[in-house]
Amino acid sequence: MAETYSKDFTITCYEADANQRLRPTALLDMMQEAAGVNATTLGFGYDELKETNTAWVLSRMHVKFDQMPMWRENVTLKTWHKGISKLFYLRDFIMNDKDGNRIIAATTSWLIIDMNTRRLVRNAALSNITDGAEGHAIEEPADKVVLPLDIEPEYTYKHKVKWSEIDSNGHVNNVKYVTWAIDCVDYEDNRSLPLKELTVNYDAEVMPGDEVKMYRVRQETEQGLVYFIVGRVGDRQNFSVKLLF
Repeated sequence: MAETYSKDFTITCYEADANQRLRPTALLDMMQEAAGVNATTLGFGYDELKETNTAWVLSRMHVKFDQMPMWRENVTLKTWHKGISKLFYLRDFIMNDKDGNRIIAATTSWLIIDMNTRRLVRNAALSNITDGAEGHAIEEPADKVVLPLDIEPEYTYKHKVKWSEIDSNGHVNNVKYVTWAIDCVDYEDNRSLPLKELTVNYDAEVMPGDEVKMYRVRQETEQGLVYFIVGRVGDRQNFSVKLLF
């Protein structure tokens, strides 16, 4: 049984931003597909969970960018299941350049939901899954995004969910949240500052037709420029994002 999935990519023009760097959202698309392929190989992919009317949902993510690959660059993405921690099923990723040097590392935490009740469930067949052979891309699981207590987030914009943002689970695809968050960043910051770290918490599903209000805190820190971004539907906080530049 293949415990690690690996795939080579060449960064395309539509995966690159205005600076010809890989878009973070394009990376997340690659990661999502790789996770699905590897889970299927291991026997707990989309089709296997569908038999019990359940599905994988991403709960948390932490990505570290040592170097962002450029348009036309050849890279390799690897992923592996890393065992279970409390309610979470852990999966890590590493992207290497053509010389085998690590340029991106990520850790993700997943949950399983019942597709009818939308409630969390446990899958007994997965209870004995052990840690992957690759070890850790990032040792600590993705953390909770906590906004500064002394700063009131500023309203940025409102977004109504569209058909193109819904995935096969009937809710907004996890990559779209990051697209909305990046659009809260000042244009000049996106243009001139490389992204160092991305942390996402998915707190509640965003559904077709929802109107999401986006709020942000922009803060200079010793580590760099940080954006804390939250998306709310009504009075509920549905997701939160931390971007370190």
